[in-house]
Amino acid sequence: MSKILKAFIATISALIISGCQGGSPSTSELPDWYLNPPPSNPLVFHGVGEASTKEASRANALAVIGGQISTEVSSSLDMSTDVHNDEVSKNVREHTKTTIETIKFVGVKELEVKHNGGVFYTHLTVNRDTLLQAQKKKVDVEYNKLNSLYERAKAGNVFELIQNKSAIDKSVTKVRARLPVLKAISDGFNDAQYTKRLNTITNETNNAAKKAMVYVNANGAKQFGELVKKYASSYGMTIIDSPSQARNKNNLLLVSLTKTAKPKTVKTSDPRLKGASFADVKVTLTTKTSSNKTIAKNIVKVVNISKDGYNDAAAKTQKFEREIKRKGIINILLEK
Repeated sequence: MSKILKAFIATISALIISGCQGGSPSTSELPDWYLNPPPSNPLVFHGVGEASTKEASRANALAVIGGQISTEVSSSLDMSTDVHNDEVSKNVREHTKTTIETIKFVGVKELEVKHNGGVFYTHLTVNRDTLLQAQKKKVDVEYNKLNSLYERAKAGNVFELIQNKSAIDKSVTKVRARLPVLKAISDGFNDAQYTKRLNTITNETNNAAKKAMVYVNANGAKQFGELVKKYASSYGMTIIDSPSQARNKNNLLLVSLTKTAKPKTVKTSDPRLKGASFADVKVTLTTKTSSNKTIAKNIVKVVNISKDGYNDAAAKTQKFEREIKRKGIINILLEK
Protein backbone atom coordinates (compact mmCIF):
# COMPACT_ATOMS: atom_id res chain seq x y z
CA MET A 1 0.00 0.00 0.00
CA SER A 2 1.45 3.32 -1.01
CA LYS A 3 2.23 6.04 1.52
CA ILE A 4 -0.33 8.38 -0.11
CA LEU A 5 -3.08 5.76 0.22
CA LYS A 6 -2.17 5.12 3.86
CA ALA A 7 -2.32 8.85 4.63
CA PHE A 8 -5.70 9.12 2.90
CA ILE A 9 -7.15 6.21 4.91
CA ALA A 10 -5.78 7.70 8.16
CA THR A 11 -7.39 11.05 7.39
CA ILE A 12 -10.77 9.50 6.59
CA SER A 13 -10.62 7.43 9.79
CA ALA A 14 -9.89 10.54 11.87
CA LEU A 15 -12.83 12.40 10.31
CA ILE A 16 -15.18 9.49 11.02
CA ILE A 17 -14.06 9.30 14.65
CA SER A 18 -14.40 13.09 15.02
CA GLY A 19 -17.90 12.96 13.53
CA CYS A 20 -18.96 10.26 15.96
CA GLN A 21 -17.72 12.25 18.91
CA GLY A 22 -19.53 15.51 17.84
CA GLY A 23 -18.15 18.99 17.04
CA SER A 24 -18.73 20.71 20.39
CA PRO A 25 -16.29 20.10 23.20
CA SER A 26 -17.65 18.88 26.51
CA THR A 27 -17.60 21.16 29.53
CA SER A 28 -14.69 19.24 30.94
CA GLU A 29 -12.63 20.08 27.85
CA LEU A 30 -13.13 23.83 28.20
CA PRO A 31 -10.42 25.82 30.00
CA ASP A 32 -11.17 26.64 33.61
CA TRP A 33 -10.39 30.33 33.02
CA TYR A 34 -13.19 30.38 30.45
CA LEU A 35 -15.73 28.61 32.64
CA ASN A 36 -14.76 30.67 35.69
CA PRO A 37 -13.32 33.97 34.41
CA PRO A 38 -11.24 35.84 36.97
CA PRO A 39 -12.91 39.06 38.14
CA SER A 40 -11.61 42.42 37.05
CA ASN A 41 -9.64 44.35 39.64
CA PRO A 42 -8.46 47.96 40.15
CA LEU A 43 -5.46 47.34 37.88
CA VAL A 44 -6.90 45.41 34.93
CA PHE A 45 -10.12 44.34 33.27
CA HIS A 46 -10.45 40.62 32.57
CA GLY A 47 -12.35 39.42 29.53
CA VAL A 48 -12.96 36.04 27.91
CA GLY A 49 -14.51 35.26 24.54
CA GLU A 50 -15.11 32.51 22.06
CA ALA A 51 -15.58 32.41 18.29
CA SER A 52 -14.73 30.40 15.21
CA THR A 53 -11.69 32.60 14.54
CA LYS A 54 -9.00 33.89 16.85
CA GLU A 55 -9.65 37.50 15.84
CA ALA A 56 -13.38 37.22 16.55
CA SER A 57 -12.68 35.50 19.86
CA ARG A 58 -10.43 38.39 20.86
CA ALA A 59 -13.07 40.93 19.79
CA ASN A 60 -15.71 39.13 21.87
CA ALA A 61 -13.45 39.17 24.92
CA LEU A 62 -13.02 42.94 24.52
CA ALA A 63 -16.80 43.27 24.10
CA VAL A 64 -17.17 41.61 27.52
CA ILE A 65 -14.94 44.33 28.98
CA GLY A 66 -16.99 46.95 27.17
CA GLY A 67 -20.05 45.46 28.85
CA GLN A 68 -18.40 45.80 32.26
CA ILE A 69 -17.69 49.48 31.57
CA SER A 70 -21.24 50.00 30.34
CA THR A 71 -22.66 48.50 33.54
CA GLU A 72 -20.47 50.75 35.68
CA VAL A 73 -21.47 53.81 33.64
CA SER A 74 -25.19 53.04 33.87
CA SER A 75 -24.90 52.73 37.62
CA SER A 76 -23.04 56.05 37.96
CA LEU A 77 -25.50 57.89 35.70
CA ASP A 78 -28.46 56.59 37.68
CA MET A 79 -26.92 57.99 40.88
CA SER A 80 -25.73 61.25 39.30
CA THR A 81 -27.49 64.46 40.34
CA ASP A 82 -25.38 66.82 38.22
CA VAL A 83 -27.74 66.82 35.25
CA HIS A 84 -31.32 67.74 36.09
CA ASN A 85 -32.76 68.62 32.69
CA ASP A 86 -34.40 65.53 31.16
CA GLU A 87 -33.48 66.44 27.58
CA VAL A 88 -29.84 67.16 28.52
CA SER A 89 -29.69 63.91 30.51
CA LYS A 90 -31.03 61.98 27.51
CA ASN A 91 -28.42 63.52 25.20
CA VAL A 92 -25.62 62.73 27.65
CA ARG A 93 -26.75 59.10 27.93
CA GLU A 94 -26.93 58.71 24.15
CA HIS A 95 -23.45 60.18 23.66
CA THR A 96 -22.09 58.04 26.51
CA LYS A 97 -23.47 54.90 24.87
CA THR A 98 -21.80 55.87 21.59
CA THR A 99 -18.52 56.56 23.44
CA ILE A 100 -18.52 53.08 24.98
CA GLU A 101 -19.38 51.41 21.66
CA THR A 102 -16.51 53.15 19.90
CA ILE A 103 -13.80 52.67 22.54
CA LYS A 104 -10.51 51.73 20.96
CA PHE A 105 -8.93 49.41 23.51
CA VAL A 106 -5.26 49.87 24.32
CA GLY A 107 -3.14 48.18 26.97
CA VAL A 108 -4.46 44.79 25.83
CA LYS A 109 -2.57 41.65 26.89
CA GLU A 110 -3.54 38.18 25.72
CA LEU A 111 -2.99 35.74 28.56
CA GLU A 112 -4.29 32.51 27.06
CA VAL A 113 -5.72 31.29 23.76
CA LYS A 114 -7.04 27.76 23.33
CA HIS A 115 -8.34 26.10 20.17
CA ASN A 116 -10.76 23.26 20.88
CA GLY A 117 -13.36 21.63 18.65
CA GLY A 118 -13.07 24.30 15.98
CA VAL A 119 -13.60 27.10 18.50
CA PHE A 120 -11.06 29.63 19.74
CA TYR A 121 -11.19 30.67 23.40
CA THR A 122 -9.38 33.84 24.44
CA HIS A 123 -8.53 35.25 27.86
CA LEU A 124 -7.12 38.76 27.92
CA THR A 125 -6.69 41.76 30.15
CA VAL A 126 -6.81 45.51 29.55
CA ASN A 127 -4.64 47.74 31.70
CA ARG A 128 -6.97 50.29 33.29
CA ASP A 129 -4.43 53.10 33.57
CA THR A 130 -3.28 52.76 29.96
CA LEU A 131 -6.88 52.81 28.76
CA LEU A 132 -7.69 55.75 31.04
CA GLN A 133 -4.87 57.89 29.68
CA ALA A 134 -5.87 57.18 26.08
CA GLN A 135 -9.52 58.05 26.72
CA LYS A 136 -8.59 61.11 28.79
CA LYS A 137 -6.64 62.51 25.84
CA LYS A 138 -9.82 62.41 23.76
CA VAL A 139 -11.75 64.16 26.52
CA ASP A 140 -9.11 66.86 26.82
CA VAL A 141 -9.18 67.55 23.08
CA GLU A 142 -12.94 68.19 23.18
CA TYR A 143 -12.66 70.03 26.52
CA ASN A 144 -9.99 72.40 25.19
CA LYS A 145 -12.04 73.10 22.04
CA LEU A 146 -15.03 73.92 24.25
CA ASN A 147 -13.02 76.30 26.44
CA SER A 148 -11.63 78.10 23.40
CA LEU A 149 -15.09 78.52 21.88
CA TYR A 150 -16.56 79.72 25.17
CA GLU A 151 -13.75 82.19 25.91
CA ARG A 152 -13.89 83.67 22.40
CA ALA A 153 -17.64 84.15 22.67
CA LYS A 154 -17.43 85.58 26.18
CA ALA A 155 -14.75 88.08 25.12
CA GLY A 156 -17.30 89.73 22.81
CA ASN A 157 -20.72 90.95 23.88
CA VAL A 158 -23.45 88.85 25.43
CA PHE A 159 -24.84 88.14 21.97
CA GLU A 160 -21.71 86.20 21.03
CA LEU A 161 -22.60 83.72 23.76
CA ILE A 162 -26.22 83.60 22.62
CA GLN A 163 -25.19 83.08 19.00
CA ASN A 164 -22.80 80.25 19.91
CA LYS A 165 -25.09 78.61 22.48
CA SER A 166 -26.02 75.66 20.26
CA ALA A 167 -22.37 74.81 19.48
CA ILE A 168 -21.36 75.26 23.13
CA ASP A 169 -24.21 73.05 24.36
CA LYS A 170 -23.23 70.26 21.93
CA SER A 171 -19.60 70.41 23.05
CA VAL A 172 -20.58 70.38 26.74
CA THR A 173 -22.70 67.29 26.11
CA LYS A 174 -19.80 65.49 24.42
CA VAL A 175 -17.48 66.15 27.35
CA ARG A 176 -20.10 65.26 29.98
CA ALA A 177 -20.77 61.99 28.16
CA ARG A 178 -17.13 60.90 28.39
CA LEU A 179 -16.61 61.61 32.08
CA PRO A 180 -18.65 58.62 33.39
CA VAL A 181 -16.62 56.38 31.07
CA LEU A 182 -13.35 57.62 32.57
CA LYS A 183 -14.77 57.07 36.06
CA ALA A 184 -15.81 53.53 35.13
CA ILE A 185 -12.34 52.77 33.81
CA SER A 186 -10.68 54.08 36.96
CA ASP A 187 -12.52 54.82 40.17
CA GLY A 188 -9.62 57.10 41.09
CA PHE A 189 -10.36 59.48 38.23
CA ASN A 190 -11.44 62.86 39.62
CA ASP A 191 -13.95 64.61 37.38
CA ALA A 192 -14.59 67.52 39.78
CA GLN A 193 -12.51 70.03 37.84
CA TYR A 194 -14.23 69.18 34.57
CA THR A 195 -17.71 69.15 36.07
CA LYS A 196 -17.25 72.50 37.81
CA ARG A 197 -16.09 74.15 34.60
CA LEU A 198 -18.88 72.57 32.53
CA ASN A 199 -21.48 73.81 35.02
CA THR A 200 -20.03 77.33 34.87
CA ILE A 201 -20.07 77.37 31.07
CA THR A 202 -23.62 75.98 30.94
CA ASN A 203 -24.95 78.48 33.48
CA GLU A 204 -23.24 81.46 31.84
CA THR A 205 -24.49 80.47 28.41
CA ASN A 206 -28.05 79.84 29.62
CA ASN A 207 -28.14 83.15 31.49
CA ALA A 208 -26.81 85.17 28.55
CA ALA A 209 -30.31 85.74 27.18
CA LYS A 210 -31.44 87.19 30.53
CA LYS A 211 -28.75 89.86 30.30
CA ALA A 212 -29.68 90.86 26.76
CA MET A 213 -31.51 94.14 26.15
CA VAL A 214 -33.27 94.49 22.80
CA TYR A 215 -34.53 97.71 21.26
CA VAL A 216 -36.70 97.32 18.17
CA ASN A 217 -37.25 100.18 15.74
CA ALA A 218 -40.10 99.07 13.48
CA ASN A 219 -39.89 101.97 11.01
CA GLY A 220 -43.57 101.96 10.12
CA ALA A 221 -43.92 98.17 10.32
CA LYS A 222 -45.28 98.09 13.84
CA GLN A 223 -47.15 94.78 13.60
CA PHE A 224 -44.00 93.03 12.34
CA GLY A 225 -41.89 94.69 15.03
CA GLU A 226 -44.29 93.47 17.71
CA LEU A 227 -43.74 89.89 16.59
CA VAL A 228 -39.97 90.30 16.84
CA LYS A 229 -40.41 91.68 20.36
CA LYS A 230 -42.73 88.81 21.28
CA TYR A 231 -40.31 86.07 20.26
CA ALA A 232 -37.21 87.84 21.59
CA SER A 233 -39.00 88.17 24.92
CA SER A 234 -40.04 84.49 24.83
CA TYR A 235 -36.38 83.57 24.38
CA GLY A 236 -35.62 85.39 27.63
CA MET A 237 -34.38 88.75 26.38
CA THR A 238 -35.57 92.04 27.87
CA ILE A 239 -37.39 94.39 25.49
CA ILE A 240 -36.71 98.08 26.14
CA ASP A 241 -38.43 101.22 24.80
CA SER A 242 -35.25 103.23 24.47
CA PRO A 243 -31.53 102.37 24.05
CA SER A 244 -30.81 104.62 27.04
CA GLN A 245 -32.48 102.05 29.31
CA ALA A 246 -29.58 99.64 28.82
CA ARG A 247 -27.01 100.28 31.56
CA ASN A 248 -24.49 97.84 30.09
CA LYS A 249 -24.08 98.74 26.44
CA ASN A 250 -22.36 95.40 25.74
CA ASN A 251 -25.73 93.78 26.38
CA LEU A 252 -27.66 96.07 24.03
CA LEU A 253 -28.98 94.90 20.68
CA LEU A 254 -30.43 97.40 18.20
CA VAL A 255 -32.89 95.88 15.74
CA SER A 256 -34.18 97.90 12.82
CA LEU A 257 -37.09 96.64 10.68
CA THR A 258 -38.10 97.91 7.27
CA LYS A 259 -40.94 96.51 5.19
CA THR A 260 -41.57 96.83 1.49
CA ALA A 261 -44.50 95.39 -0.43
CA LYS A 262 -45.69 95.32 -4.01
CA PRO A 263 -48.62 93.75 -5.81
CA LYS A 264 -48.01 90.30 -7.25
CA THR A 265 -49.87 88.82 -10.17
CA VAL A 266 -50.66 85.17 -9.67
CA LYS A 267 -52.39 83.08 -12.32
CA THR A 268 -54.51 80.36 -10.75
CA SER A 269 -57.53 78.27 -11.66
CA ASP A 270 -58.41 77.64 -8.03
CA PRO A 271 -61.95 78.98 -7.53
CA ARG A 272 -61.19 79.67 -3.88
CA LEU A 273 -58.69 82.35 -4.91
CA LYS A 274 -61.00 84.11 -7.33
CA GLY A 275 -60.86 87.85 -6.69
CA ALA A 276 -58.00 87.53 -4.16
CA SER A 277 -55.17 90.03 -3.98
CA PHE A 278 -51.54 89.03 -3.62
CA ALA A 279 -48.72 91.01 -2.03
CA ASP A 280 -45.01 90.36 -2.35
CA VAL A 281 -43.74 91.35 1.12
CA LYS A 282 -40.10 91.77 2.12
CA VAL A 283 -39.08 92.48 5.72
CA THR A 284 -35.45 93.47 6.29
CA LEU A 285 -34.03 93.08 9.78
CA THR A 286 -30.74 94.79 10.56
CA THR A 287 -29.12 93.97 13.89
CA LYS A 288 -26.44 96.21 15.38
CA THR A 289 -24.45 96.57 18.57
CA SER A 290 -24.61 99.68 20.76
CA SER A 291 -21.58 101.01 18.86
CA ASN A 292 -23.58 100.78 15.63
CA LYS A 293 -21.62 97.78 14.34
CA THR A 294 -23.77 95.55 12.15
CA ILE A 295 -23.98 91.99 13.48
CA ALA A 296 -26.40 90.62 10.93
CA LYS A 297 -28.78 91.63 8.17
CA ASN A 298 -31.51 89.22 7.17
CA ILE A 299 -34.44 89.43 4.81
CA VAL A 300 -37.69 87.53 5.21
CA LYS A 301 -39.75 87.25 2.03
CA VAL A 302 -43.36 86.07 1.96
CA VAL A 303 -46.31 86.21 -0.43
CA ASN A 304 -49.54 87.16 1.32
CA ILE A 305 -53.08 86.59 0.06
CA SER A 306 -56.29 88.41 0.96
CA LYS A 307 -59.80 88.63 -0.39
CA ASP A 308 -60.11 92.01 1.31
CA GLY A 309 -57.76 93.75 -1.06
CA TYR A 310 -54.08 94.41 -1.62
CA ASN A 311 -53.57 96.63 1.48
CA ASP A 312 -54.87 93.87 3.72
CA ALA A 313 -52.60 91.32 2.02
CA ALA A 314 -49.59 93.60 2.49
CA ALA A 315 -50.34 93.99 6.20
CA LYS A 316 -50.75 90.31 7.06
CA THR A 317 -48.14 88.93 9.48
CA GLN A 318 -49.02 85.23 9.74
CA LYS A 319 -46.44 84.01 7.23
CA PHE A 320 -43.77 86.28 8.67
CA GLU A 321 -44.45 84.80 12.10
CA ARG A 322 -44.27 81.32 10.62
CA GLU A 323 -40.77 82.10 9.32
CA ILE A 324 -39.68 83.29 12.77
CA LYS A 325 -40.89 80.02 14.26
CA ARG A 326 -39.22 77.98 11.51
CA LYS A 327 -35.83 79.69 11.60
CA GLY A 328 -35.80 80.68 15.28
CA ILE A 329 -35.64 84.24 16.56
CA ILE A 330 -31.91 83.98 17.30
CA ASN A 331 -31.12 83.02 13.71
CA ILE A 332 -33.41 85.77 12.43
CA LEU A 333 -31.58 88.38 14.51
CA LEU A 334 -28.02 87.12 14.68
CA GLU A 335 -27.33 84.81 11.75
CA LYS A 336 -24.86 86.42 9.35
